[in-house]
Amino acid sequence: MPWGGEHMQTPSGWVSIVLGLIILVVLIFAFYQVNRALNDFRVEVERLKNTLEETRRNTEEIRKKLEEI
Repeated sequence: MPWGGEHMQTPSGWVSIVLGLIILVVLIFAFYQVNRALNDFRVEVERLKNTLEETRRNTEEIRKKLEEI
């Protein structure tokens, strides 16, 4: 081997390792961002459900009051 023995890797090997690590970090960051966005979306959907339920209750109350009149 021209680069100093059995246990040494070539410079291109180190470049591959570094690029692999960079890609791994980017994928982990992307997964984190997607997970955070999905959690935010879930919270927003829950808030919309609560608002819809409150609106239904208010509509029921108004309907009952109108029927009394």
